Amino acid sequence: MLAILRAATYAAAAHVGKTRRNLPDPYINHPLRVAEHAVRAGLDEDAIVAALLHDVVEDTDLTWDDLLAAGFSERAVTLARLLTKWWEAGDDDTTPDKATYYGRILEDADALALKLLDRADNLRDVARIVGQRREFAEKYLKKTRREFPPLYERCRNAHARDTFAESLASLELALERRR
Repeated sequence: MLAILRAATYAAAAHVGKTRRNLPDPYINHPLRVAEHAVRAGLDEDAIVAALLHDVVEDTDLTWDDLLAAGFSERAVTLARLLTKWWEAGDDDTTPDKATYYGRILEDADALALKLLDRADNLRDVARIVGQRREFAEKYLKKTRREFPPLYERCRNAHARDTFAESLASLELALERRR
């Protein structure tokens, strides 16, 4: 439990002053929601810590070594690393880095559940901005439909699967209502 509180504090400090794209919410709300779902999904402490830290290295100047030096377990840092995109290529399905990224996630049940929970929260946020960013929302939905079926099919965590499916339906409904 102490590791979870430390991770929440660490992530909040790392994301201080930042907001989600096109939303007024403090950025920390996103990893907090992902972590809450990780708890509901029955994931262990390392996975919950990873949920809190999963965007720290991707979106700040902090490094994986910083997370380890801060005392987070190797397993939590490994899970966070598995969730972190490291390439700058586009959305092309043939990008070798993207195939490697998803391949590694598919090999780890906790990473798989966390990835679905992370995407679920992103889908809900995108549904909130359909009115302002319809084109982006349609592109995000298309990308999700293209990239996530193998993850969804492989995931055995019922809460992660249900949360993802509900969030996907939420974005589809938001887009339908705004036609």
